[in-house]
Amino acid sequence: MKIQLDRLNDLEIEIHRCLMAASQDQPQMTITEAAKLADVSPSKISKLVKKMGFSGYKEYSRFLAGKELVKQKKLNSEFARIQDFMENFDASSVDYLADLIQQSEKILLFGYGPTNFCMEYFEYKLNFTLNKNVIRVSQPSLIPDLLTDDSLLLIFSVAGKFANFDPLFEEAKKHHAKSLLVMEEMNTDLSLDASEIIFLTKSHQEEHLKSHEKTRTILLMYIEEVIRKLTKNDPRE
Repeated sequence: MKIQLDRLNDLEIEIHRCLMAASQDQPQMTITEAAKLADVSPSKISKLVKKMGFSGYKEYSRFLAGKELVKQKKLNSEFARIQDFMENFDASSVDYLADLIQQSEKILLFGYGPTNFCMEYFEYKLNFTLNKNVIRVSQPSLIPDLLTDDSLLLIFSVAGKFANFDPLFEEAKKHHAKSLLVMEEMNTDLSLDASEIIFLTKSHQEEHLKSHEKTRTILLMYIEEVIRKLTKNDPRE
């Protein structure tokens, strides 16, 4: 699922921020109440949430309340979680990322901790697939000096609970570079100041797991799909 704030105009952004703030005290707010609070019509709210990428106000309301967007049966194994990911896979997110990569001359890849090893693999595959300047960045402090106006900053993360991505996206904005955050798990506490976020699943790995203990299987599966799409669109001789 892809949530895009950059598709919203100034009024819609203000409505979204207003409802985000109000949801702290009114988690069960109806669409009529939301419209009254934002001083707009219910149809305006409905159009807003669909423009952001939600199926409707009910899903948007669950997002504001910090709940999973779809109630699911408790998954009893990692295999079951992966199966759920495959059954509900959003192929459009692969097409979108593949297009961004093809439009950019320089691709910067970054992830914290073990996720950076996934980026090393992604770098290896991209270098064999495309004639692009692909750089896996080992430290976030190196990113500002590598950004240019023809670059794409890709940051991957499992849950995003132990990192602040906003400074990196601000640097990308300063350099007029495109940026995208790819998250495995839905994280409703994550700041949406970043221009674009792709959430790969609506499920979560077990809460007791520390960041380095979580699997990166779904991230790697997604990477493989992106590579497959790029190879199909631009095969090497």
